[in-house]
Order: sequence, then C-alpha cells, then structure tokens
Amino acid sequence: MRGFCPFSFLMSMMLMAWPAFAHRPYDRAAGRFERRDGTTVSIVRHYVDGIFFADPVSIQFRLPGGTNVAQTPYIFDAVVRAGPSAVEVYQFPSTWVPIAGRVDRFDGYDLRNITPERRLISPFVHLAGHWVEYLVILCLGTIFVALYLALRAIPKRGWRIPMRWTGFALIGFPGSLYAYGILVFEPVSPLILALVGVVSVALLSFIRKKRHATIG
Repeated sequence: MRGFCPFSFLMSMMLMAWPAFAHRPYDRAAGRFERRDGTTVSIVRHYVDGIFFADPVSIQFRLPGGTNVAQTPYIFDAVVRAGPSAVEVYQFPSTWVPIAGRVDRFDGYDLRNITPERRLISPFVHLAGHWVEYLVILCLGTIFVALYLALRAIPKRGWRIPMRWTGFALIGFPGSLYAYGILVFEPVSPLILALVGVVSVALLSFIRKKRHATIG
C-alpha cells in the first residue's frame, strides 16, 4: 500500500473545491471614447475566473449595441490611458517588474501595436494607474509594522510573555493573508513596495539622527 501523501491530498481537496470558488465572467467600466464619426465606444475591463489567482483581464471596446470593435488578449493586468484622439492600453504579464509586455493604441476602429514607443514609460503609467492601491497597501502595511513594533516593546517578563506571543499570533495570521493577497491578487509591484519601504526606513533613520544631533 502506498503511503499517505499530504501534498497529493491537499491538491485533491483544492481540485474538488474548484467549482465552489468559480465565478462567471464580469465587466467593469473603464471609460468612453468618441470616434470621429460621432459614435461613442465603451471601454470595458472584461474579467474571467482566475480561481486561486488574480482574474485575467481583457480590455474590450464596444459599440452601443454591445458588439466588440476590438479587444486585447487576457492578461494579468492592463492600464487604460485615454486621450482625445486615441486610447492606449498598457498590458502587463506580471507586475513584479511593472514593464508592459505590449502597448496598443485604439483609434476607434482597431488596435495598433506601439510597444517600442511606450515601453520605457510603462512603469510610470502602471504607478499612475494604481496609485490608490499602492496608498491603501502602504497604509495597512504601516499599521501592521506599528503593531509589530509595539508588541516587541512589551517586556519579556511574567504575565506579559503570553500576552506578547498572543499578540504576535493575532497579527501574524492576518498579516500572512495580507501578504499573500498582495503577491497573488493585487496589481501592484512588490519591487516598488520594497523600494518605498527602504526609502521610508532610510528617511526615518535620517530624521531620528538629526533629532538626536539637535538635542545633543
């Protein structure tokens, strides 16, 4: 008889639970674009089920009757940048390093590949398109760090020891889920978050040294 394999059991349970987590494709409005002939084209973010990962998205351009004029392939993340004469779609296969794999320009009728002209600015477009997500994640991250530092400051003596470790457990579990959600589901770059963290720590250290030097 073959031995019990926890990994195989876990994978089997995940596959059995697959239908429970599945959902139908859905749309999110991403703006409107008026063609030269006066027709208004709707810009739609169309998502399909990613199950245990982020839902892949396709940017679709639809006429008032619902017919698609053009659409991009499904990809991890896409940022729409609308202008008066055209719409640019920056497509990111991954946001670990937020450099667009492809950039298309929509003129109201079809998509044209302009990747060589726009790839260098794509990280800035990504950051501008997701600044709210970055702000929320940084604020929540700051709260977790503050709680962790507060728990570390509790003395390791007497009845404070179990309180200290209980606190670590209470923030450790949601903190792990939070980190998993960022890495798997959120269209933000861990590289940019790490860079912001390093700069913030360096800035706080500089301010603290200045303050001590002023007091001294």
